[in-house]
Amino acid sequence: MYTLEVLNPVALNEGDTKITNAAPRPRSLDGLTLGLLWNSKRGGEVALNKAGELVSGRFKNVKVIRYDGSMPCDPEIMDRAKQECDVFIGSSAD
Repeated sequence: MYTLEVLNPVALNEGDTKITNAAPRPRSLDGLTLGLLWNSKRGGEVALNKAGELVSGRFKNVKVIRYDGSMPCDPEIMDRAKQECDVFIGSSAD
C-alpha cells in the first residue's frame, strides 16, 4: 500500500490584496525611465539587475533606477518611484 501526499501549490497572501487591471503599456521604452522595484527577498536583485541590463541594451536612452523596499512596499518608496519613473519591473525571490 502506498500513501500519496497532495500539496496545494497556492501561496498564502501576506495581507490584503487589491485587484486592479493591467497598467497601460507604452509602445516603446526608448527615452523612458525604468524603475526596478525589489522587495529585498534573496535573489530578486539579481533578476532585476539583469532585466535592467537587457532593457538598456535593447532600447535607446533608458534611465534605470533601482528601489530597494520590503514586502509590502513602503508607501513612501512607492510614491517616490511613481513620480520618478514611467514604467516598472518588480521582483521577489527566495
